[in-house]
Amino acid sequence: MSGYILCALDREANLSVVDALLLALIGIVIVFLVLIALMLLVTLVGKIFDSSDKLKAEHPEWGEKIASCKSKIMFWKKDKQEEETQPAKEAPKELAKGTCGELTLVNCDERDAAMIMAIVADSLNTPLNELRFKSIKRVEE
Repeated sequence: MSGYILCALDREANLSVVDALLLALIGIVIVFLVLIALMLLVTLVGKIFDSSDKLKAEHPEWGEKIASCKSKIMFWKKDKQEEETQPAKEAPKELAKGTCGELTLVNCDERDAAMIMAIVADSLNTPLNELRFKSIKRVEE
């Protein structure tokens, strides 16, 4: 094996195709081993920080960030079967920053309602998130 490495360092030596493929394979294996070691290191550091009560006491704001990150990660790991077997739970919707509640649409689709809200905000020269629309109703003539 050291012969391959020495041969690769010697620019005047002729490498056969098999030797070159073997040398490339060794390089790829080394890269993947380093990536696996880094992955294990990051996982270990995460476990240490999760179990550290002292860090949680010093930085209580990290709890919310960690919980949101974990929920985003778990979203991608869910199986379709788990989603189908669990009953749908009505959770209160989180409103976007600057929103003022819910909007009721009567005989109007979302595209038309968005257009009306944009026109009203533009004519009043007011940002849309500062306006409050309770309902939009389509009037038939």
